[in-house]
Formats: sequence, structure tokens, C-alpha cells
Amino acid sequence: MNKQFALDGSWLEWRVDTIILFCAALLTLFYNHAFFDNILLEYSPSNDNFLFVLSLGVFLFALTALLLGVLCNCVTLKPVLMVVFPVAALAGHFMNRYNIVVDTTMLGNVIATDMREASDLLSPQLFITFILFALLPMWLVSRIKIRRLSFRHALFKKLQLIIGSLALIAVLVLLQGPSYAGFFREHKSLRYYANPVTALYSLGKYASEFSVADQPGERTPIGTDANIPATDFDRELIVLVLGETARADHFSLQGYTRRTNPMLENNDVIYFPNMTSCATSTAVSLPCMFSLTAARDFELDEAGSVENLLDVLKHAEVDILWRDNNSDSKGVAVDIPQEDFRDPDINPVCDIECRDIGMLAGLDDWIESTGDGDVVIVLHQMGNHGPAYYKRYPQEFEKFTPVCKTTALEDCTLEEITNAYDNAIVYTDYFLSQVIEFLGHYDEEFETAMFYVSDHGESLGEHGLYLHGLPNFMAPEEQRHVPGLMWFGKNYHIDRDEVFDRSHNAWSHDNYFHTVLGLMEIETAVYDPGLDIIQGTHL
Repeated sequence: MNKQFALDGSWLEWRVDTIILFCAALLTLFYNHAFFDNILLEYSPSNDNFLFVLSLGVFLFALTALLLGVLCNCVTLKPVLMVVFPVAALAGHFMNRYNIVVDTTMLGNVIATDMREASDLLSPQLFITFILFALLPMWLVSRIKIRRLSFRHALFKKLQLIIGSLALIAVLVLLQGPSYAGFFREHKSLRYYANPVTALYSLGKYASEFSVADQPGERTPIGTDANIPATDFDRELIVLVLGETARADHFSLQGYTRRTNPMLENNDVIYFPNMTSCATSTAVSLPCMFSLTAARDFELDEAGSVENLLDVLKHAEVDILWRDNNSDSKGVAVDIPQEDFRDPDINPVCDIECRDIGMLAGLDDWIESTGDGDVVIVLHQMGNHGPAYYKRYPQEFEKFTPVCKTTALEDCTLEEITNAYDNAIVYTDYFLSQVIEFLGHYDEEFETAMFYVSDHGESLGEHGLYLHGLPNFMAPEEQRHVPGLMWFGKNYHIDRDEVFDRSHNAWSHDNYFHTVLGLMEIETAVYDPGLDIIQGTHL
């Protein structure tokens, strides 16, 4: 008997419904630390709340069992569990570490992340978690012998599991009716932490929305009437700087007590203190910024089928160049020349990583090659991309110490995280000042200007949250309140005082499309002067 026990694993021969219940219990108890931690933040474990908090655990167990019961039979059980455990392990790790949620937007961020960015998220804890909570359960699943039942008996057991799970959920809701009503109405965000239910739902939704079959072919043209009016005799040279993960309240131009913008403070910039991002991730914010569609109606899966701001500029015969020191343009610069400055063979300023300042190299030659038209240069920063903030600046910019020098942010103090983050802001300040200096050399030849806006903000540990990417409805201000600023060369014909007066209004990424067209003085039917930050200020 002992020999058989050791060799053939017959002790693991279970029915499908038994395996599902065991796995649902395992997933509920060991993969949902973030779920229960956030529940306990909202519902203190007092005598009044104890039964409800306990019932939420049972509710999650029943919901997980229901999901697995629907997906699994004797044929699909092992393949499904081989997906569920690694998904749950990874989702649990990142939710525990950064208090993020794994929705379709976050999955889009993950898929859009390249290996260089992903390497910042690798850690010994991740490997240990994956071994213990993904590989080990997957090995055990592979060893399980599924007890075969007749079709009729198997169907009865499946229905019994599904109906039993639904009945248990119904009983819990009936017994704790008012508490569940308040939970579903007032604490929608807590449901996003349910693991693996939310992660699997998001994975299925993402796959259906972004399948290859749904990818657009020809893009719908917009702004094909775009032109530069005959009365505009001056050439424009505009640099659009796309910031990365910069939050407004860490700019001293915003009033931050630390002097994180020492160079911009002396560069006569106009700062926009009330700028809001379209979303909380680069993958959504960048396409949204360049889209004609307002944020409230913006759908990422539809954005690629319609032309954007860069295409309108192209219709007006503007020379455009996109230089990227981040991952890529997220589908924005489809028909625009792009250059990858994360490559040390292209970027001349690289140490542990390639620096934003290197994107200015060789621009003089490119501008000289453009001819006699207007010019737009887009510079997409690495900026403050987390969690490795300490890598985002050269050593000489380490103004604030001590700094967090690990991607395990929860192992650092708030002061260490903030110091590293602020040092990266100081480097962005230097980079923007160098862009301004570069443009200054072209003041006699062009009307020059720089427009800087960050794509989204960042959580640095406030409310137990790190990084970014939360859905807009539950994202804190730190992830959506972003810095924005403009600089104008001495020959750019604009009423600076009027722009300054307008700068304190509430602006957002919705204004980006129309403001850039306004900066370039382009006429087109898709231009809305009411959404242009500088509308009416041209002289």
C-alpha cells in the first residue's frame, strides 16, 4: 500500500467537484491578502462587522467555486487550473505589493510593457511567489487523477455544485441584506481586488475586445481640410514633451515645498496648476490625448481605427518627428517617423539606462532637412516611470536622500520613495530647461514654443497605494492631477498675460488636441476654439 501511495499518486484521485471546492478554498484563503486587507480598511473587525466580513470571505469562496464550476469538467479541469493558478499568483503578488487592481486597463499596460520596463518589476519575492503559488499548485494539479463518472452522474454533480454555490451566495445576501446593499453600492472598488475572479474576468474581456479579428485596417480620416492660412507668414517650431508619471503636487511650480523645478522657475514658463489626465496609464492616456474624442467617450479599442492629432498636422503638411525614450507611441505615431532613443546606438547619453536628454542629439540636422514648412517634434520621456525611480536620473541629480533603491517599494519608507521620485522630477526640470535652450537657438528663424504635459500621475504609498493604473472612478488625485506648462520663444506672437490669466482654469487632456492645433495656427473643421487653452491670445 505504501509503495502504491508513493509511486502512482492514487491518493490524489478525486472527483471534479471535490477538486473545484478544494481549489476555491485554497484561492480564497491564500491568494486574497489584498482583498481582505482592503475590506478591513473599510470595515473594522468589530462585533457589528465581524459576521459581515466573515460572510464576504464565504461569498468569495462561493463565487470562485461557481466560476470554476462553470468552466471545468473532467476534460477542461486541468487546462483551466493551469491558467488560474499562475494568473492568481501574479495578480495576488502585484496587488499585495502595490495595491493595484488587475482590470482590462492594467492588462493592457502589462501587454504594452516591454522587457526593459518589465525587468524593473522582477524581484526575489516575485520568483518565490510564483514557485509557491503557481508552479507548486500546477505540479499538484498535474499529479491529480480525476475520478471518472458517468455522464449523467458528472452532470448531476456539476449542477449540484453550481446550484449550491448560487444558493450559498443567495443565503449570504439575504442574511446580511443591508450590509451587502451598502457594499455593492458604496464600495465598488473593493470588488476589483477579488482574486482570481476579477483577473479572469478582465483577461476574458481583454481577449474579446482586443482580439486580432477586431484590429482595425484602414483608419477613418479626420481633419483632411487642415491647412496653414495664407496670413501666417512665420514658420512654427513646436516641441511637444510628453511627460511620464509626473504628478502635479511634486512640482515646485505647483507650490510643492521642495524646489524640484529650480531651472524652470527661471525660464518664464506658464504653468497650468489644474490639469487632469484622461486616464491613469500611458497605454490609454497617450491615445486619448491625441484623439479628437473626449475622455468621457474615449474607447481604446476604437482609437486605432480613427486618425489623430498627428494625422491632422500631417494633412496640413507639417513636418513631424516622434522621438521616444519610453516604450513606444502606443499606436499614436502610426504614419509618423519614429526614433527609439532607448537604444544606446542611437542615444549618446546612456549609463545604467538611456537618458531623456539624449533625445535632443542630432535634432539640428533633422530640422535643417525639413525644408520651409512648420515643424513639430514630439519627445516622449522616460520621466518618472516606476517603480525604479532611482534609475530615472543620473547620479549628479540625487539631490534628496536617502533614496529607495529597490523596486520593492513596500520595503522602503515613504521618505525614501519620495526622495527618489523627486530626484527624477528634478531631472525632468533639467531636461525641459535644455529643450527651452535648444529652441532658443531658433528664435530668429521660427516662432518657437514648448508644450509639456504628463500622461498620468503616481501613487507613492498614500492610502497604501503604489504606482498607477487604477480605474478612473477609484483613482486618487495623485494619479490624475498632472503638471502642464508652456514656454514661448521671444518671436512667438501671443498675449502671454492672457495665457497666464487662463492658465488657472480647469484644463485636461481633452484640451490637448485643440491647443496644439491652436499653437500651430492650423485651420480645420475639427478644431474647436472653445477647447483651446490659448484661444484668442494670438497677436
